[in-house]
Amino acid sequence: MDFSFQALVLHHNAEMNSAFRSVVDTIIRNSQLSVSLLRISNVTEDSFHVTLEARITKTGPANAKITPMTVDLCGPSGRFGSVTLPAMTLRANGTDVIVDSQLVKILDKEALRIFVQAIVEDGVTLSLRNGRASVSALGVGPRDIVYEKELGLQGMKGPAVRVRAANIINPLVGPPSMTTLGSSSTAHLNPTSLTTIDLPSTVVLGSRNNYSIVFQVANPSPVEISFGTCSFDIETHEGKVLAELKGRLGIRRNQFEVTFQGNVNKTIAAQLAADMRAAGVATGGSEIRGAENEGDRSGDRTPEARLVGKRCAGAGWCDDTIKGINVPLQNVRALFQALGVDADKEEPVEKKGSPPRWMQRWMIR
Repeated sequence: MDFSFQALVLHHNAEMNSAFRSVVDTIIRNSQLSVSLLRISNVTEDSFHVTLEARITKTGPANAKITPMTVDLCGPSGRFGSVTLPAMTLRANGTDVIVDSQLVKILDKEALRIFVQAIVEDGVTLSLRNGRASVSALGVGPRDIVYEKELGLQGMKGPAVRVRAANIINPLVGPPSMTTLGSSSTAHLNPTSLTTIDLPSTVVLGSRNNYSIVFQVANPSPVEISFGTCSFDIETHEGKVLAELKGRLGIRRNQFEVTFQGNVNKTIAAQLAADMRAAGVATGGSEIRGAENEGDRSGDRTPEARLVGKRCAGAGWCDDTIKGINVPLQNVRALFQALGVDADKEEPVEKKGSPPRWMQRWMIR
C-alpha cells in the first residue's frame, strides 16, 4: 500500500467525495419539506403573492450549504408559477425555509384554478420542480444539483362554516325600492363595515332587512387564501334564497371569523325553521363540525341551510373557486334568533300519520 503524501491526499479526497455524494443524495432523495403555512394574497388576474413557512428535515448528520434556487410550482394540471427559495444552511436538526410575500407570475390560470379548488376541498400535492442550485459540504463543492420535492397539502374540507352571531343593521321601512335599497342606503353604517351592497327591488314588504352575520370558519389546511370581496347566498334545502350576502373573505388557518352583510328574507327563514323543527333537525350546536359530514349535495331533502358561493370580484380563477363552495351552514339557530324566528317553538299538531309540512311541499312538486 502506498503511504506517500500524495497517495494519502488522493485517498482522503476520494473519501470526502464519497461522503459528499452521500450528503447530496440524502438531500435530494431522503429529505422532507414540511409546510406550516402557504399564504396566497394580493391576487390579480395575472399574479399573486406567496408566503411560505416550511422546515426541511432528514438531510443527514453533516451541515450543507445550498444556494438560492427558483423552483416551478406544479399542481395536478401542471405548472402554474415559480418561486425562488432562499439560500440555506442545512443542519442535522432541521432548517427553516421562509419566503416572505414573493410575487408569482401566473403561467397557467387553469392549472392554478384546479390547484386552489383541490385545496378548498380534500387536499392536493404541490410539486416543486427543476430547482437548480449548488451544494457545498464537508469542504467539497460547490456542485450543481437539481432539487425536486412533492408536498402533500391537507385540504380545507369545505370548509366547515358556523353562524357565530347576527345583527340587524338597517331595518327597511315602507315599500322597498331601488332608492331605499341602493348603495346609498348603507352610507350611514359604521365606517368599519366590510362592504356595501346593492339589493334587488323585488322584495316582499316587511320580509327583508339588512343584517351583519359573523361566520366562524374551520380550516384544517396550512393554506391561507385572500379572495377579496365575495358574494354568498344562504339557501334552503329547496333552493330558496334565504339571504344574499357580501364581504371580504380571507381564509386563515385553524378557526377564524369573517363578517358578511346583506339582505335576509325573514319569511323564508321562518319557513325553514318550521321545516327543520318538523323534521327533528337540530338548528344549533356549540362545536363546529366537518362540512363533509353534513347533508348531501346529491339529492338529500333533509331541511338545512347551506352557504353557497356566487361570485368573487377579484380574479377570474378566484371566481370559479368561490362558485365551487357549497357547504352546510351550522348553528343556523343564531340567525333565526336574530330574526325573531323561534326555531324551538312548537306549531299546532298535525293529523296523526300525515307527513311533515316540508315533505308535503316536496311531494306536491
